[in-house]
Amino acid sequence: MELWLVLAILSYFSYSISTSMDKYFMNEGYDTAGTTTLKMFFDGIILLMFGLLFFDLTFTFESLLGASVIGILYALSAIIYFTSLKLKDVDIIMPYFQSFAILLIFISSTVLFNEFVNLYNCVGVALILIGVYVVLSKNGFKVPTLDKGIFLISVVVILNTVYSLAVKKLLFDIEPITLAIMMYFSATIILSCYMFLSGKQKKLLDTKKHKIILSSFFAATGVFLLYSALSVGNASKVYSVGGLESVFIFIFASLFLKEKFHWHRLIGIFIVVAGIFLISL
Repeated sequence: MELWLVLAILSYFSYSISTSMDKYFMNEGYDTAGTTTLKMFFDGIILLMFGLLFFDLTFTFESLLGASVIGILYALSAIIYFTSLKLKDVDIIMPYFQSFAILLIFISSTVLFNEFVNLYNCVGVALILIGVYVVLSKNGFKVPTLDKGIFLISVVVILNTVYSLAVKKLLFDIEPITLAIMMYFSATIILSCYMFLSGKQKKLLDTKKHKIILSSFFAATGVFLLYSALSVGNASKVYSVGGLESVFIFIFASLFLKEKFHWHRLIGIFIVVAGIFLISL
């Protein structure tokens, strides 16, 4: 198994733990924007401590500028995502969001970075898209109705694609740990400004912080591993492995959050795994 694939799988496994904890927070009534803002801050702190202990960190003006750009994209995506959740049920948004994002990033990466893909890879991506949609959807495959909520989440997908491609581009010149640290702090600043301008600073201050730190640890680890995978592998393949995150989240939600088990999602898992295998060829 190639290094990029190992790092990508570990990355999305770590991400899925953090995301599953976030689902628990939302079920407990945590404010979405406040929780995300605090997570960004703690993510940056955790990676900074890790970097100071184990890496020779180097910060330049160019790296700071690049990280600021992707931090703004990351934060802006989060803000629009919060808005879309108010207009559309998450069970309808997430299948569309995940599958559309994987497809757009795959196509954009192959064009922008001239990455080689074979027929097996293309079939693999198609299987991942189908599998992700089936795993995330409670009612199987269902085309979403075009409305304001779907429009906003489509904007999020486009911003997320630009962010993903920018990360790959910056990693040609910046170490993964350095880029991740600066990205998180940049996103924290943007989200904090959003919280205060929208009058939600009290929710930010009242959020229970000690539980969020553990989720931040897994999120920070996921980003570091993902950036590391992107530094040695093709973006079109690394981001496509993200379909596994949906599989892991489904498993964790069924085991620990006691969410209802749907058999069609198990079929989706096998489809995603088959797609990941073809992507790796």
